[in-house]
Amino acid sequence: MNPPRHQNQQRIWKKSGFTLLEVLMAVVIFAVIATIVYGAMNATISRISAIKDGDRVFAMGAGCLHRISTDLRSAYADPYPLFTPPDAGDDPDPYAFVGQTDFIGGDSFSGLQFAAFAHLPVSTGSADPRKTAAALTQLRYFVEKSPEPDRGYVLRRGDRPFVRDADADQWDPDRAPVLCTHITEFALTYFDHEKNDRKTWDSSDEATDYASPAAVEIFFRIETDQGNYPFFTRVVVPAGREPLERVKSQ
Repeated sequence: MNPPRHQNQQRIWKKSGFTLLEVLMAVVIFAVIATIVYGAMNATISRISAIKDGDRVFAMGAGCLHRISTDLRSAYADPYPLFTPPDAGDDPDPYAFVGQTDFIGGDSFSGLQFAAFAHLPVSTGSADPRKTAAALTQLRYFVEKSPEPDRGYVLRRGDRPFVRDADADQWDPDRAPVLCTHITEFALTYFDHEKNDRKTWDSSDEATDYASPAAVEIFFRIETDQGNYPFFTRVVVPAGREPLERVKSQ
């Protein structure tokens, strides 16, 4: 004799259902897998962000190194006998190669000014850029506080062609394009023709024997939320002025 129909249905439901323990185990397993997947995705996204930031910083730093190196290789100084050691009261040499240390907000940075055949008509001024694109120009590299809070400092490049009636305010920082942001260090080291190093330089001064540096070492550091990026190179200055004593001995 067959069992009643309702008893068969109860047996089927009992065989096809889940116990509370099985449901809890499934939830725990799902939570573990979801945590692993989320952690992996979050790490990947963070890594992609760091890679993109690194690419941007390295492109900016490499471009900055290239610009400074190109300018230094184009440096100009009056040769002898066009140049004579200045006497007291003489006007400053407009083509002087001057490297100094600037103190900004309690931090020290290198600053540099020199003449070069490397004019870039990117800053505003009274000169027609079409007439001065290859002109001898006075360049200035300087660091200033970033206008954005907690962004460190920025490196700017001033460019003033030696043209008649040039505006005196062309050294206005707002007219000097920014080469690098997030700067925390900018240090230049100068080497004389005997390979001695100096932290400052003045080609109009007896201390340098009125010479241009034989080479310049460039170091700067960029720091962002994603990392710390140092940049370094050394540039030979091919067209500078030799030491006066060396010229006299020849």
